[in-house]
Amino acid sequence: MSSCRSDQSDQSDHASKIKGLAAIRPVGRRSDQSDQDRLPARARRCRGNRWCGFGAVKRAGNLDVKGIDALKPRASTYRVSDGGGLLLEVRPTGAKVWLCRLTVAGKRRDMGLGGYPAVSLKNARAAAVAAREAALGGDDPILARKRQVKAKATARAAEAEAEARTFRAVALACIRSKAPGWKNGRTVSQWQASMERHAFPVLGDMPVADVDRAAVLRVVSPVWTSRPAIGRKLLHRLAVILRYAAAHGWRSNDNPADGRMLKDAGLPDRPGGRKHPSLPWQRVPAFMKALGAEEGLAPLALRFCILTALRSGEVRGARWSELSFDGAAVWTVPGERMKAKKAADVQPHRVPLSPAAVAVLARAYEAETGASAKPEDVPRLARIMGEALIFPSRKPRVPLSDMALSAVLRRMNADRPEGVPAPWCDADGREAVPHGFRSSFRMWVQDTRPTDAEAAEKALAHEDTNKVRGAYARSDLFDLRTPLMSAWAAWCEGKAAKPASGCRPVRKASA
Repeated sequence: MSSCRSDQSDQSDHASKIKGLAAIRPVGRRSDQSDQDRLPARARRCRGNRWCGFGAVKRAGNLDVKGIDALKPRASTYRVSDGGGLLLEVRPTGAKVWLCRLTVAGKRRDMGLGGYPAVSLKNARAAAVAAREAALGGDDPILARKRQVKAKATARAAEAEAEARTFRAVALACIRSKAPGWKNGRTVSQWQASMERHAFPVLGDMPVADVDRAAVLRVVSPVWTSRPAIGRKLLHRLAVILRYAAAHGWRSNDNPADGRMLKDAGLPDRPGGRKHPSLPWQRVPAFMKALGAEEGLAPLALRFCILTALRSGEVRGARWSELSFDGAAVWTVPGERMKAKKAADVQPHRVPLSPAAVAVLARAYEAETGASAKPEDVPRLARIMGEALIFPSRKPRVPLSDMALSAVLRRMNADRPEGVPAPWCDADGREAVPHGFRSSFRMWVQDTRPTDAEAAEKALAHEDTNKVRGAYARSDLFDLRTPLMSAWAAWCEGKAAKPASGCRPVRKASA
């Protein structure tokens, strides 16, 4: 009786083993020959040294998740079948990849369906069924998938290209391309700031090819009449960016930022521009005397600006190494710091320094170091100071800001009794600004030394508006400017006689 039960138990165990082996049939080399021999002959089909069971299994369902997770990598790649043409390839690295065996145009093909577990057993079965149905219908699912992948890649590329051709992207690309040709790094930040504030809120996400005159008008109109200088710069920058886009073939050559066309489209004329308020030259000696009572480097920088007739940016960036005293005192401003010069033509600008200007340098050394200095010490001090800034801010390596010089004038105008007009203003009553003293110098030359007009233009570092004449007239008239700047300094310091009667009539100065 016990013997019968033992036989039945052995038979049951043997049947379970056979069923388990039938559930997971490796498709590869016959490495488990003994297990294969135990399978019923009708459950397998041999093909040389390779074998698979899906010849007898007509539908999927042989694998389960637990069995798949239990599969271990071997020295070589092997496959197990789920039936219905769905195979799981197990690689030596441990990776498991779904394959679907198909017959396309009379040829057997293996189509990858993705890796496990990223592609679940359920999804792999569904993909295999769809692929086999497509193959039975005469289609090539492998080729169709390649076309689908290519179409998606093309769509993504087109989307990325469209995004790259928005006005924002093109504007930033234009600024980057032009930045190497700009002398001052501030120009980049100024362009970007004007775009961020005025243009990008309206045009930022718009394809650059769709920007038209109406869109440009929406950007420019809010500041065109209220802030004419900003409106003019903004329109110019828009025109440059749209021209850049047209040059790259991203839009038509028609530039909607053309000011002449915009006027016909409704852009009003800008109000008459007003020049920088300047102090009448007759009042400059009194101003310089009052300026002498101000303390600090900013008043000295303003004084140096007036005596040299240069822009504040060129003065604020001055370094001791730019001074030379071989015979005459000369300050050589590098071309890249000169507003009138382009980066491609960086010609230095020589400035003859009058004794009054040299005295300002000595006082600047005292204000910065606390050590006493005399004008005759400046050549020696310049060699000692080297690359140091002459007019630094609180940070030694950072020059004074433009607002520091403007603040000096505001303080001097604010120091007056209530109800009394500002003492330092132009003929219209507008308070003078640092840049206006260049006009004071030019009007002094025009009224008292008209024969020095050309030398005065060179002193102001103005470019010749006639390009042909400017290409040949290359002299900086330094020898003529030396006595001119000395005479101007003498006038500013109150040491010059009143203009001779033979000069042009002096304009009436404001009180």
